[in-house]
Amino acid sequence: MGSAFLAVFCFFVAPQGAQVNKLLQSGDFETAAGLLEKELAHPGKSHERADAALLLAQCYLEMRLPQKVAKALELCPQELNQDPRYVYCKAESLVAKGDSLAAEKLLRSLEGDAADLQVTFRLGVLLYEKGDYSGAEELFKGPAGGSTPDYYCCIYRARALLALDRPEEAKRVLGSIKEVGGAPEIKYLRGRCAYALKEYGPAATHFRAALQEDAGYLEAAFLLSGSLRRTGDRVGAKTALVDFSRLQKAEQARAKKANLLSQRCRREPGNISAWIEAGRFHLSAKDTDQAASHAWQALQVDPASAPARLLLARSLRDTGRYAQAALHYRKIILRDPENGPANIELREMVRKHADK
Repeated sequence: MGSAFLAVFCFFVAPQGAQVNKLLQSGDFETAAGLLEKELAHPGKSHERADAALLLAQCYLEMRLPQKVAKALELCPQELNQDPRYVYCKAESLVAKGDSLAAEKLLRSLEGDAADLQVTFRLGVLLYEKGDYSGAEELFKGPAGGSTPDYYCCIYRARALLALDRPEEAKRVLGSIKEVGGAPEIKYLRGRCAYALKEYGPAATHFRAALQEDAGYLEAAFLLSGSLRRTGDRVGAKTALVDFSRLQKAEQARAKKANLLSQRCRREPGNISAWIEAGRFHLSAKDTDQAASHAWQALQVDPASAPARLLLARSLRDTGRYAQAALHYRKIILRDPENGPANIELREMVRKHADK
């Protein structure tokens, strides 16, 4: 589902509330979901059951299980239907079903003061994806501004501004955010701004920088060739075009393989090997969101599967969610203290990212 934000969980006051809250704070959505399922299996006060159902939906959302999100939301009373958390979870479940228009309509019902950052961002992305760049830019303007602009809103606002042929504004938006790690996307978008402003030398520099961070950045490779050609560097442009053609063929092969693996998962939903193979493929292609999603699906087939949980831990690690990755590495080690990959990778991750 690609959410850029972790859900903002509400405080839970049912009998097991303290334990659930502690699990949510640690990012152990899987164990929290198990406790909430047990809580909902027994009669209780209506407000406690409502909170539990909403929290369960949020846990499932974090676990990339949209079908379960929808089922959990069915347990929520009608008075929660305008709660931003309910609306966000419901919209994500609709998007997962392919009903983006219904999701957009639902999210729009909370526009204004009732819409939180999650709702605003998701609606903005939906508008951007359907080509409503003006609407998307307007939504991103608030969270992308101020003294602490939101990184992802800035990225999407800059893209929308470029689509609207407003490169100077996009350039200012990109200048307002701090780069995260190598941030190849920021470098690429800066190149797009320079290219649109006919500053082809600086554009080539930005595209090269993006490719240094991500050698498979297809769009950067294509525009690098165009930038060099416009600076008069014909040899460099030809070399860049050859590189682009190579990357394009590799991307076509990757997409074909991904489609075949996806078809197998749909045909054999109970085959854990299919989910793990597909997840590993996505992880090797640096599509960590899809890798994590497939890992969670594999764990639905067998929660005790070490390969599936290792895939999940690696996916979380590669997205920078180190605390959650460590949690799943430890779950593997708890079952199998001699598991070499889990022990080695956990130690290495702690060594590199102990402060994160």
